[in-house]
Amino acid sequence: MDLLPTRHVADLIGLHWHTVKTIDKQRLQRNLPAPDTTRLRRLMVDEFSLHKWQLYATVVACADTQQVVWVGEGRSRASIRPFLEWLGAARKQIEAVAMDMNSAFDLEVKAQCFNAAVVYDRLHVMAKYGREVMERVRVNQANQLRDDKVACKVIKGSRWLLLRNADNLKPEQAAKLEVLLAANASLSTAYLLKTSSRHYDLPIRGHRTRCLAGVGRHDTQQWY
Repeated sequence: MDLLPTRHVADLIGLHWHTVKTIDKQRLQRNLPAPDTTRLRRLMVDEFSLHKWQLYATVVACADTQQVVWVGEGRSRASIRPFLEWLGAARKQIEAVAMDMNSAFDLEVKAQCFNAAVVYDRLHVMAKYGREVMERVRVNQANQLRDDKVACKVIKGSRWLLLRNADNLKPEQAAKLEVLLAANASLSTAYLLKTSSRHYDLPIRGHRTRCLAGVGRHDTQQWY
């Protein structure tokens, strides 16, 4: 019965949904220990949807123990503020906070946890790099080669080839990608940064926060 949704349990035993929910909350409060803020060092923050993507909530968990330490409504900067205020003096001991690339969360973390490094989710960083860096390089190269109709057409049609994970390419797609990168140094450099960044953690500390794509935008100016 532990795995049944609240609605199913209510129908099964003939109680109202809210009654079952209240009993379940009391069970959780009885069985789960209260978070010990003095032991928190590394946190994970994420958002999840409620009511078919119309409402959102924010959850905070301890990265070391996987224990959920706080849940609140909303996904804005103001939504996570009550949690950080609840931490009180323990905020200064927080070493790192992992999150999606949600500027609302990282702004509040930097404002209240001065010693914490913001660690962005790798998938979000790589997606942003693809949209803002890889795409910029591709479009720029297509514009430079607009007088070469064949080369320009090849580069214009290579968007998904460059954005897709190399492990997911079909043999014929991988062959086309290899030829494309061998023929264009700028695309090759941008793609190399994209693939090599998958193998590194991406912590970004304090007020110097910037995403990998931001670094890429600066570097691409030297490639053209």
